[in-house]
Amino acid sequence: MTLNWGILATGRIAHTLASAIRQTPGNTLVAVGSRSQSAADEFANQYDGTRAYGAYSALLADKDVDVVYVATPHNDHASWCIEALLAGKHVLCEKPAGLNHAEVMAMVHAARTQQRFFMEAFMYRCHPQTRMVKALIDGGAIGEVRHIEANFGYHTAVNPASRLFSNALAGGGILDVGCYPVSLARLVQGSEPESISAVGHLGSTGVDEWSSALLGFKSGVGAQIATGVQVNIDNTARISGSSGWIHLPNPWLPNDASNQWRFSLHRNGQTETICGGNKALYVLEVEAVARAIARGALEASEMSWQDSLGNARVLDAWRAAIGLEYKAEKAPTHRGPLLPLRKAGVDAPIKKGTVRGLAKETSRLVMGCDNQPNPSHAGVMWDHYFEQGGNAFDTGFVYGNGLMEEFLGHWHQQRGIRNHMVIIGKGAHTPHCYPEYVAKQLDVSLDRLQTDHVDIYFLHRDNTDIPVSEFIDALNAEVARGRIRVFGGSNWTLERTQDANRWAADHSKQGFAAISNNYSLARMVNQIWPGTEASSTPAWRDYFKATQLALMPWSSQARGFFTHWVDAVLAEQGERGTGMTRVEPTVDELKRTWFAEDNFERRRRAFTLAKERGTSAINVALAWVLQQAFPVFALVGPRSLEELDSCIQAQALELTPAERQWLNLEIEQR
Repeated sequence: MTLNWGILATGRIAHTLASAIRQTPGNTLVAVGSRSQSAADEFANQYDGTRAYGAYSALLADKDVDVVYVATPHNDHASWCIEALLAGKHVLCEKPAGLNHAEVMAMVHAARTQQRFFMEAFMYRCHPQTRMVKALIDGGAIGEVRHIEANFGYHTAVNPASRLFSNALAGGGILDVGCYPVSLARLVQGSEPESISAVGHLGSTGVDEWSSALLGFKSGVGAQIATGVQVNIDNTARISGSSGWIHLPNPWLPNDASNQWRFSLHRNGQTETICGGNKALYVLEVEAVARAIARGALEASEMSWQDSLGNARVLDAWRAAIGLEYKAEKAPTHRGPLLPLRKAGVDAPIKKGTVRGLAKETSRLVMGCDNQPNPSHAGVMWDHYFEQGGNAFDTGFVYGNGLMEEFLGHWHQQRGIRNHMVIIGKGAHTPHCYPEYVAKQLDVSLDRLQTDHVDIYFLHRDNTDIPVSEFIDALNAEVARGRIRVFGGSNWTLERTQDANRWAADHSKQGFAAISNNYSLARMVNQIWPGTEASSTPAWRDYFKATQLALMPWSSQARGFFTHWVDAVLAEQGERGTGMTRVEPTVDELKRTWFAEDNFERRRRAFTLAKERGTSAINVALAWVLQQAFPVFALVGPRSLEELDSCIQAQALELTPAERQWLNLEIEQR
């Protein structure tokens, strides 16, 4: 089998890999793509038989190309890798895979959905020296690892236009070469760091010219790492253990001029030199890609998808610790979608329904916007949701101290899709749960959201000291001003809701069109947060059936109760979530809110049915919420594209009436 390669971009590293491909049996360089025909021609003329394309898209359209090596500057990696994957190509992407964790997540998602190979090009991971070091450490050659030191940096002249110093091209040392010591520390430990602290210097162009970081691991091991593009540094690594150490004089480029390599192992008072070699470094990388593709693998053991995601998360934290955020990552100047946003068709998987009084149809899955860590993560998540047919976005005045509204405002403005969205706003949260705060907070929210109205507005809490008439009057005033289309209550009791709509009807006013309380297959045993309410009682369900009032339940999947996280917690091994987003469930919250015998039985039944249907228990739980005898628009808060896809899949899971009753303990047998 011959693997045909195409190279996207024509810089120095592209030439390096082109030479390696031609030296590797079973691999052929067939095409190169550049942004100009002249550059492509110049490159191709150095490699006989190579086609030259004056556009990256033309390279991706070449049916003879099996795998594409993406060698553009960092800021273009994600877009062109995803384009290549969508074109049916396997991809080797130069490191770092993306600017940030969100971009790498989007790349991995594209590889998974397209069923194509994807690997981040950390060439040293494909070298036998790296495998040997890892095997020695895992085999106890230096005892327990206690400390790691790793550096990669260099000094070069400042050129604001070069990729190394340009903020627009994501320059600086951390992404260019600091990613190497991060990846080695994580490889040695076999885990992710729990703490990251750093110092560094941002130059006149706004990129890191030098920086050092300390990664703290759960085991107590610290990894000292350093990088820079304006520093002469010893590019070595040392792993110290309880009974010895390993010193790598050339951890990143192990081979000498004759492709030999060596490092030292000190133990039992003696130093051993371990050596080997016979193949060029980048040939080893090409071989690793070819081996994986030949066996039908989508990822390589040398650098797996999870490894790339973990590395990106650490790099994000390192940059955050020294205050480095690229202009393309900031909300007001964000780069926008990685690929042009595609509007969903009529056959989109996310289905829509009708909220009484609202002209727009509203997606049955509502994207919760309370937990985005940054605009890049929000953009990747919201773009995918919109492309799958989702149009409803739930946010609130207090979420992220206003950042979530700001993120959403910039996001829709960059894409020009406000008219296709249903924006759900909330305000008057305790301690400002008074009618006069509706208008005051709407002033601020609409400015943040960059719109003149919200489609649905919820009072975020209730204040039972205030007559319902005063709230209804305040909300109707905003409807009259055109700043609200329809409204409702979040965390309102049934009695107060009935009183509000009764008073509105008696006085020819607009009443509640929706309620946003908790509603999930698991019963909320205790309040998650002060002032919250659930609508899970038979009386609530009867009211919804009779009135067809829309329910927009938060925590519709019981915040992790229907995942295997609970099994780990019960085994006293579980910890809090990934920490990737702003609002993460904790073990204490999980136990306090959902742990009860009836909920455990619901959970057991959900897992039983999931096994029978070939799905997950959390999908069963979400399907149960969506398939009620009244309009339900479930608020979901996926933390990743994989979780979002899972939520979408739940819509296709049809439950019978008997199954729904059985899941909720209303009958014993299906």
